[in-house]
Amino acid sequence: MTTSIRKKKTICPLDCPDSCALIATVKDKQVVSLSGDPDHPYTRGMICRKMNRYPERLDSPARLLYPQIRVGRKGAGEFRRISWDEAWQRLTEKISRTVTEFGGQSILPYCYAGNMGLVNRYAGFPLFHKLGASRLHQTICSATAAGGWRAICGNAGGTPPARAVEADLIVAWGINIRVSNTHFWPQVRAAVKRGAKLLVIDPYRNDTARVADEHVWIKPGGDGALALGILKILLAEQRFDRRFIAEQSVGFEELAAYLGHTELEAFAYQSGVAADDIARLARLFGDHPRTFIRVGVGLTRNSRGGMAVRAIGSLAAACGLFSGGAGRGVLLFSGAFGGDTAKLTMPELAREQPREINMIHLGEALNSLDPPIKMMLVYNANPFSVAPDGSMVRKGLSREDLFTVVHEQVMTPTARYADLLLPATTFLENRDIYKSYGHFFLGIADRVVEPMGETISNFDLFQTLGQKLGFADMAFQQSLDQRLQSYAVTIPELDDDFELDRLLDGGYVESPRAHMMDSPFDRKRPFRFISEDDPTLPRYPHLCDGAEFDHPDLSARFPFKLITPPDDKLLNSTFGEMYPDESGRVLIHPEDGARRGIGDGDFVYLHNFRGRLKRRARISDDTQPGLLVAEGIYWPLADEDGGVNDLTSQQCSDIGGGAIFHEARVEIVPAD
Repeated sequence: MTTSIRKKKTICPLDCPDSCALIATVKDKQVVSLSGDPDHPYTRGMICRKMNRYPERLDSPARLLYPQIRVGRKGAGEFRRISWDEAWQRLTEKISRTVTEFGGQSILPYCYAGNMGLVNRYAGFPLFHKLGASRLHQTICSATAAGGWRAICGNAGGTPPARAVEADLIVAWGINIRVSNTHFWPQVRAAVKRGAKLLVIDPYRNDTARVADEHVWIKPGGDGALALGILKILLAEQRFDRRFIAEQSVGFEELAAYLGHTELEAFAYQSGVAADDIARLARLFGDHPRTFIRVGVGLTRNSRGGMAVRAIGSLAAACGLFSGGAGRGVLLFSGAFGGDTAKLTMPELAREQPREINMIHLGEALNSLDPPIKMMLVYNANPFSVAPDGSMVRKGLSREDLFTVVHEQVMTPTARYADLLLPATTFLENRDIYKSYGHFFLGIADRVVEPMGETISNFDLFQTLGQKLGFADMAFQQSLDQRLQSYAVTIPELDDDFELDRLLDGGYVESPRAHMMDSPFDRKRPFRFISEDDPTLPRYPHLCDGAEFDHPDLSARFPFKLITPPDDKLLNSTFGEMYPDESGRVLIHPEDGARRGIGDGDFVYLHNFRGRLKRRARISDDTQPGLLVAEGIYWPLADEDGGVNDLTSQQCSDIGGGAIFHEARVEIVPAD
């Protein structure tokens, strides 16, 4: 028998700015390896260690291949295989009965960006609109960052990453480029090779900070204060872009007045950066007009996150970094392609406006909402691990009167709580369209291999379910290609004669925005140093206390600050099944370890009034005294355990309703 080996191009679906172009090697109908596509201008043949291991997921013992129903207690992960016919019957009967008895709003969808393919990401929305289900406000990742950016930049996108190659100063502000934006790293290296300086601003010494020319140790949540302090010095020294401010912005005078009457020591105290160092950083910015700032979403996951984006953006604008030209720019989100998502979500199917539930308030919604949630459908998400205040989420998932449907690829912690468990395809078994929020290319990936077992895609799940519920609307009759095409024609950056098939063999489209060298702002669409349109926002960025870090009672009871940045093994909680015996580590400064009697490698408990987490200590001066760093959202080791988000709050950030994952007060003690 001969062996068949072929190569097939595809696109990474994970929630990452790099959105890599991939080459799958298929041997006898099995994907045996993934590599980066060397022909893609951004991927350039390189992928992260996470995706290197992705083929293991397809054949993992944890892979779900058949419909199942729960037979044990919730959370025990005990199920019995059933047929799809039985699964459809149970599902349609349960939905119909729930809507009849409790109304459509008693159903809650829970989904996010576990699959960034746009058709499959939004596949359930038409059905949820038709049912009148409670609407999920999708805030958990980037809502605060996006809200802060819109407040200053409106609809303008970020600077193409390639522009950084010509920079003389690159600032990694609140982002660990080498872990969470690895394909921007070659741009950084190229700039450094030609003499650029790399400055990292971050609360702890991460992988990028270790190789930087300078690392600025900032208090977590102090980013806005530092940006405003730097800007104060630049204004005092008359080192700002007068032309940009006069011709392409509004509100500069109000912000300047605030900075003028606020003492520099106030910015130093809140940022944790000494006044002399702020002045030195101001000179660094002033001496390097070719500065490129890469802003991380992570710095917005606190109660002052939106304010931080406004402050950093205001600093960049005053320095002329939005004016265009070689080496100058700011990148938070690329904004490379538009498109009418209503063609995917079809809100017109809703007969009335349902209640909206912020997804970070899942614990509250499942336990105290009135009228209550009676049914939850989960796809593209693992709320057990990622939703804040995890013990409340588990309590809700354990309710016997809550019927939970989980459509998933592997047995996640959330899947263990399902009443009905449905097997999902991976991106290698789907077709979809992919944009990126970190680069300027768009592509369509076709199926690489046939779906394993009885797995079905998100799109096929909800199309079939709508039909079985008797819905005759056009939305439920569309094929995947029809829906994909209906969306593609609304993307203004695509040619009018664009055809899907031209991208199926690994082709891609580059946004024309990638080559725009001029400023995105003018007198009609100015950069906004002040907010005039949204009365809920302060008029200009300013100093403000952290909701939890600066709370006097919490500070007295729980003396340590906790942040939860990503590590290089996991993408949020994805790939947790590959590390079943790992609970993760927590970085502890040597002074704190000595005071608490904790040695390197010891198991410790982190706890607060929300919950408790067990991790292994890593004693290191990579963190500051008083700051604990728990990288990665690892799955629990035992049924009764939770995760790192047992310790985080359901409180919203200052803009957009986002989560404050990087602002929790805790205590730490040696484990028994």
